[in-house]
Amino acid sequence: MSVVSIVALVIPDVSFVLAFAGATLGNPLIYIYPALMFRGAVQNKGVKATPGQHLEVKLALALAALGVIMGAMGATKAVQSIL
Repeated sequence: MSVVSIVALVIPDVSFVLAFAGATLGNPLIYIYPALMFRGAVQNKGVKATPGQHLEVKLALALAALGVIMGAMGATKAVQSIL
């Protein structure tokens, strides 16, 4: 967060800061953290977790990977917009 604030002070175009912050901070909040929390919740259940829940964890982690890819694409596009 401090890096984004420093960049905001240096770069006069606020649209870049918003796009880059959304790509790097918004994607984990929406895609990655919920998947990791769900995986942790299922792991805490241990033996009581159903096979369906283990399949859901795999799907959630696949969506988290997709979120990483989309975040990287968004950050790349934001950087390309100022170059």
